[in-house]
Amino acid sequence: MTGDKDTIDQRKAAVLTAIVSHYVSSGEPVGSKTLVDRFDLGVSAATVRIDMGALEEAGYIFQPHTSAGRIPTDLGYRYFVDTAVSKPRLPAAEAKRIRGFFIQPRWELEDALRRTAALLSGLTHQAAIVFAPALEKSTVRHVEVVRLVGDRAMVLIVTDTGRVHNHVILLPETSDQALLEDTNAMLNRIVGGIPLETVAATIREQFQRFPLEFRPAVEAIATSLEDDLPDHDSERVYLEGASNILDEGMFGSLEAVREVVSTLEHRRLLLEVLADALAGDALSVRIGAENMFEQMRLCSVVAAPYGADGSVLGSVGVVGPTRMDYRRTVAAVHEVASALGRMLTELGV
Repeated sequence: MTGDKDTIDQRKAAVLTAIVSHYVSSGEPVGSKTLVDRFDLGVSAATVRIDMGALEEAGYIFQPHTSAGRIPTDLGYRYFVDTAVSKPRLPAAEAKRIRGFFIQPRWELEDALRRTAALLSGLTHQAAIVFAPALEKSTVRHVEVVRLVGDRAMVLIVTDTGRVHNHVILLPETSDQALLEDTNAMLNRIVGGIPLETVAATIREQFQRFPLEFRPAVEAIATSLEDDLPDHDSERVYLEGASNILDEGMFGSLEAVREVVSTLEHRRLLLEVLADALAGDALSVRIGAENMFEQMRLCSVVAAPYGADGSVLGSVGVVGPTRMDYRRTVAAVHEVASALGRMLTELGV
């Protein structure tokens, strides 16, 4: 039998909230006497037992074994998140720490996102994921061909998000520094400000404008972009704190832990997990069986988009057991996503 949160009266809601709070903090099933002793429910243990029976019948709690008290189901957690975790806040000192974290020397974007994942994992004691902006959707800020040794050179393409695409090419034997500088200037005139995914095609369209002896090098630049961009998704995922979920007790079995860890090790699956968790452009929570992947059915995923100047650039998220401190996790994900977005806006990303 499934529950309808509109049918839970205020008293039963208080009992359910107490059960979730107790189980999240202790990991132990709870009975009516403990609830009355530890929470200000204003009713007797006998009344709480009746309410617990009704909540169990409605599918919000269950009894893991005969001698135990009750623990929340996915439905119980969902009710708790929908009714008791509306706008949670971190302690003022932690919120200040997060804001200060993003007022640091200006990191490269990828370094900032990696540090963000580590920060979020530390705040929640869960696995944290940050997705970078899609490289192919970025625009070109600057192009530079830098001579290395002999006929070898490094092509550096810097995007508007601060990411750097680099590739080694061969220069024509007759090229001198003046020709290299002229080619750099022409490359910036032609591809500056355009989406990275169109650079290769644009270079080929403008191929005749480049000095004849430099065209093989220019062709190599276009080819390197075509080869690298389709595989770049794997580099867009930053995962920190996977070891935080290596707790058999949180998932019920070692096999369940292995399945979750296996998912976290596959970056393509991580992309899909977080994409599934995000509902539109707002913070969202996927609990247990709400996740589309079978191996994630014992997990909850809290995710939020981040962006700059009204544009969504990526997302941040936390993966952990359904027995999660939802108030703290939701507050941390929200605060980190907001602070990251503000930093990117200030950087002009």
